[in-house]
Amino acid sequence: MVVRPLLPSDSQSYVGLRREMLRDSPWAFAASETDDVGLDAASVAAQLGRNGYAIIGAFDEQPLLIGAAGLIRPRHEKVGHRAYIWGVYVTPSCRGRGIGRRIMEQAIATAKSWPGVIGAGLSVSARSPEARGLYERLGFRAWGIEPGALRLDGVAYDEVHMVADF
Repeated sequence: MVVRPLLPSDSQSYVGLRREMLRDSPWAFAASETDDVGLDAASVAAQLGRNGYAIIGAFDEQPLLIGAAGLIRPRHEKVGHRAYIWGVYVTPSCRGRGIGRRIMEQAIATAKSWPGVIGAGLSVSARSPEARGLYERLGFRAWGIEPGALRLDGVAYDEVHMVADF
């Protein structure tokens, strides 16, 4: 397995994985297939060329993209000290093999490499205790729960907001 930042040439592979994640776990992502810019390969490729933005991908031996996590640094000076991790996902058949941990470790390393970044934040569905446990083992701590942050088919899902200082 190879874990690395995606290149603009990986954008079509990411679009396929993004579509999978939105279908597999719609309660875990704010976006849906009807409104997600991550389903447009040209938009993804353009973003991947931007400073302060990365998507970390895990590839199997095929190489097939089997997991990913996005990372963004806000452009505003006052909040640019903290990167935000989003869209963390591993294909269901590949879970339980440490892939999510490797993706997150690379995302954290990438954030640390950005000048002035001293921490990272993320949100995780309260419905995902395994993911929350991983984030806690990597040094993230919960600072709040947002009740009903997402609504899907009339069901409300809480989000746990977490932060880690480097």
